[in-house]
Amino acid sequence: MAQAGLHVIYDSASNDPPYVAELDIVAVHGLNFKNSDDHARKTWTMSDKVWLKDFLPGALLPKTARVMLFEYNSSPAIGATAIKLSGHANNLLQWLKLKRKSDPQRPLIFICHSLGGLIVKEALVAATLDVTYKSTVEAACLLVFFATPHQGGNYAGLGDIVAKIVRTGMSKPRNDLLDALKANSDQAMQRFEQARHLPERCLVVNFYEGDSYGKIGLIVDQKSATLNLPGTREKQIAMHADHSTICKFDSPDSLACELVLGTIADEVERALAMSRSATSPVPSYPLSSMTPVKTFVQRPLLRDSIRNQLTKPLESDRQGEVKKVGVWGMGGAGKSQLALSYLQRYRTEYDAAFWIQADQTASIDRDFLAIYRLLAETTPSLSDLNPEDVKREVLGWFARASGQYLVVFDGADSLHQTDKDFVELSEYCPGSPNTHVIITSRSSIVQSMSTFEGVSVEELEESQSVQLFLSCAKIRPTREDVLEESKLIVYELGHLALAVSMAGKYVSQTPRLSSDLSAYLNEFRNRRRDLLSETPDKLTARYHHSVMTVWETSYDAVSKHLPEAGRFLTLLSFIHYDDIFPEMFGLDIVSGSTAVAPWMSVLGYQMKAELHQLEKCFRILENYSLCQRNMMQGSYSIHRLVHAWGYDRLQSDGDGVERYWYAASQLLDDYIETISDRQDGPVIKLRVVPHLTDNIHSFDKVSRVGDWNKVDWLGTIERFGIFFAEIGRWNDAALSQKGVLEKRWQILGDEHPDTISAMSNLAITLSDQGKLDEAASMKAEVLEKMQRILGDEHPDTIMAMSNLTNSLSDQGKLEEAASMRKEVLEKRQRILGNEHPDTISAMHNLASTLSDQGKLDEAASMRTEVLEKVQRILGDEHPNTISAIGNLANSLSDQGKLDEAASMRTEVLEKRRRILGDEHPDTISAMGSLANTLSDQGKLEEAALIRKEVLKKRRRILGDEHPNTIMAMGNLANSLSDQGKLDEAASIRKEVLEKRRRILGDEHPDTISAMSNLAITLSDQGKLDEAASMKAEVLEKMQRILGDEHPNTIMAMSNLANSLSDQGKLDEAASMKAEVLEKMQRILGDEHPNTIMAMSNLANSLSDQGKLDEAASMRTEVLEKMQRILGDGHPNTIMAMSNLANTLSDQGKTDEVIGPSGVSTTKKQPLRKRVTVRLQQVRDSFRSSSS
Repeated sequence: MAQAGLHVIYDSASNDPPYVAELDIVAVHGLNFKNSDDHARKTWTMSDKVWLKDFLPGALLPKTARVMLFEYNSSPAIGATAIKLSGHANNLLQWLKLKRKSDPQRPLIFICHSLGGLIVKEALVAATLDVTYKSTVEAACLLVFFATPHQGGNYAGLGDIVAKIVRTGMSKPRNDLLDALKANSDQAMQRFEQARHLPERCLVVNFYEGDSYGKIGLIVDQKSATLNLPGTREKQIAMHADHSTICKFDSPDSLACELVLGTIADEVERALAMSRSATSPVPSYPLSSMTPVKTFVQRPLLRDSIRNQLTKPLESDRQGEVKKVGVWGMGGAGKSQLALSYLQRYRTEYDAAFWIQADQTASIDRDFLAIYRLLAETTPSLSDLNPEDVKREVLGWFARASGQYLVVFDGADSLHQTDKDFVELSEYCPGSPNTHVIITSRSSIVQSMSTFEGVSVEELEESQSVQLFLSCAKIRPTREDVLEESKLIVYELGHLALAVSMAGKYVSQTPRLSSDLSAYLNEFRNRRRDLLSETPDKLTARYHHSVMTVWETSYDAVSKHLPEAGRFLTLLSFIHYDDIFPEMFGLDIVSGSTAVAPWMSVLGYQMKAELHQLEKCFRILENYSLCQRNMMQGSYSIHRLVHAWGYDRLQSDGDGVERYWYAASQLLDDYIETISDRQDGPVIKLRVVPHLTDNIHSFDKVSRVGDWNKVDWLGTIERFGIFFAEIGRWNDAALSQKGVLEKRWQILGDEHPDTISAMSNLAITLSDQGKLDEAASMKAEVLEKMQRILGDEHPDTIMAMSNLTNSLSDQGKLEEAASMRKEVLEKRQRILGNEHPDTISAMHNLASTLSDQGKLDEAASMRTEVLEKVQRILGDEHPNTISAIGNLANSLSDQGKLDEAASMRTEVLEKRRRILGDEHPDTISAMGSLANTLSDQGKLEEAALIRKEVLKKRRRILGDEHPNTIMAMGNLANSLSDQGKLDEAASIRKEVLEKRRRILGDEHPDTISAMSNLAITLSDQGKLDEAASMKAEVLEKMQRILGDEHPNTIMAMSNLANSLSDQGKLDEAASMKAEVLEKMQRILGDEHPNTIMAMSNLANSLSDQGKLDEAASMRTEVLEKMQRILGDGHPNTIMAMSNLANTLSDQGKTDEVIGPSGVSTTKKQPLRKRVTVRLQQVRDSFRSSSS
């Protein structure tokens, strides 16, 4: 090796004629793998040509130059001790001081290869902090890097690249060497990033390699070779060369050399021009390269909040205090840009402004030293500049100075004593009341340092986010779809300023996305971790870190402060990011258990955790702006991207992902079990739903990794599905149950009992969703498997048969349902006996089908038998006995025995109130059933009052969008309609329809019923065309979904026929009513109540058409059947008698006009009972839990 030091290889002053050099050029080499002599020269040599002396000076003419090579011991072969960056950097500074003594202000250019760039950056950091080398920093105007890894703040990656560089020259480098290199380079990079030392007139050129280095590939790519300086100060240029040949040229005419020489010459001219145009110092001193981002979106409310707090009068006992405003928020929220926005807006209000980088004590000392130099004329001169003396002098100046000053401490993130780079900021804050202080930090500790409340910087507003995104993406929102897609994108990014700006920049650089924004979200979701790891460019001038790096830094600080808090943040990534309420963790529940729950174990607790420990974790996360507290809800939230990052950072640790998911799932499983019997359970249950759905979503990702086979975990997801179904969240239930079925099918096979059980559960939920054919098909498949595997008479097989009958009944296949239910009953009677609960349940189900078939006496008789059995076996006050009373009341009501039904329903309500309480769901259902009977009795006011109370209770207990709440709304609308309050009824029915559509979808049977009910009310309001149009839509949907011969489809046809009749379309109405009657007779039989009602409706049309004889004949038949089947006193019988009397009167047969019980009466206005589909209160049932 040549002698270490700074060697002059070219000097224009030695030429003939001599010219004094105007520029100093210093070249710094990288590692000397071969321990060769004169490595400093050979780095830049090809074919004996050293381009730095042979080609470069000519390219710079007419500027003259001196070129020097810095030689230092950089051979890894002699050991790790040789690689001491700080030592080499100090040597370089000392040599520069000596060589430039005669002209220390001469512009200085550094040209560096590979890790030589780290030496130069380390030297500039050291020079910034040491006044001895002040001239070196001030003179530096251009840095030229060849294949130097900067990494833009990704420190972990930098060490890996350094190791890669070593391997290009050494096949098997020793571990101690690699460790030392990584540590030194990482530390140097951090110091350089934190120092923000480059004066604004210093330019940078990065030449990066474009050719692979043998099998190793690219060593330093464009991303690694980028410093991310603001404005136009930095250039990146690709070279068709590898890591070694990138800075070697044998001819000035080669394209590569021409590119390098031309670029350096241009940048030298630009740097010198900037230096010449630099104005004299102004009374504002931003020490960093901090400049406002062009795309920064103003946030006037936050900016003005800073102003208001800084100008707000102090209380009398606080006079003389310095006004301080803490500005805190998560990394990338835009805190520094907000402070800059304030400075720009109110700069003229201050005599001077001082910007201080406050991330560590060293950077504050450096900036205080620079302030001291700026104020040198008004402060005593110090011979020995140590930080404490400088601080004393600067603070003294603030105390003495008149005027108004602003001091910004930017990036004061390390304010907790446990932080690695803890800063005692109070020691640096000026004490003069003439000084305003702004402190930006990721730590909410600055709130307590504020004179007043401080400013929390949270997410951007939607409009601000969209504006920022489109500005960075360079897209004009000329189309509505672009605007809407932008809103979806910024929502996904959580309106975080840094993430939004980086997304916009990525779109601007990706043509396919610029022309099709809709593709961005899918790409982001698939590559979220990669995209968030990208380092920002000049667009986001404040940051040299990726979003990931910012959060990782905060996470490390949290983990150092309280390790379990760091792990807790990861755990929270497996539940929902919003409304994280402490009660969910079960620590406030009095329990004798000392068991350590899985979530406690994953946090590192050896004993059962206590509430105060959980609160401490939340407090630490809040201090570092990683979570936010919602005082009103008593809960916490995490930014959606931080939440996603918590999962993403575990992706490489498959076991870790599984451990954390399992811990979170058990936490939720325990919680829903705890709240299952609570009186306020429905409200709490709805609150936990988002956490369950997020956990299930995480499970989908966990279970797709490798050969996942933890089938026992599926039980938790299955319980989540049951929970969803219990609270009417059928879509959520179906999603979780489909996942369970799919996994059990893959792992256990399609005939395993657990797989069949999962299929059965899903089929029941499909039925609840209104997917009747799909549900029936799946239940039939379950039954077939049960019969084949377990046999026809196994209890589970019979239960599967019972479940299938429910679907057949829902499909309107009443004959099949009745036949199968009879078979179920027969088998249970034979196998279990007549008085087994499952047998009695089967009897009840059969009675329900008989009732649906219009076999009212048989149904009532069977329900009476059910009641007698449960009273004898279970007692008068058992819940199933009370349900049986309610079911018998249904039959009595159907038979027209309204007083008996009302009496029985009053008994049910009284018992449920006494046993279960006023607000139990079954008690409220009993209220609804009683209201139905009161309405049938014509007691409309009483019915309406009860229905209003039912709705009020449902809303308070279950929430506005629970199926039972919406059902209660529909029932109240019925009462209002019966009372003639048509506008109120229509308004409620519209709301019901909107909710059904949004929650269940357009084609769910309940949605279609809601549409039918609204159409009936519109018809009652006289809006005949609107009503007819809606009824036609209902009929079309029912025909398509349920089929032409489903009872509900036939009912919809009858309703449409009524509207046609109201519109005067008598022939169409009559034709349709005749078709309804034919179908009813064929499907339900001649004597079903609905068939008889269809006959009555057709008679109405015949009468309207003037076919009085046909109408009279048909009404006579209707009356005869009703008298025989329902009895003389049934309301429908009395209505039939009245209708017949009207027709006889229309015929002029006044002598034959009859009244009830054959008593003659005078002619009355027509009273026509029309069949309508209305969604009524769910009636009490007595079914086993699975049937």
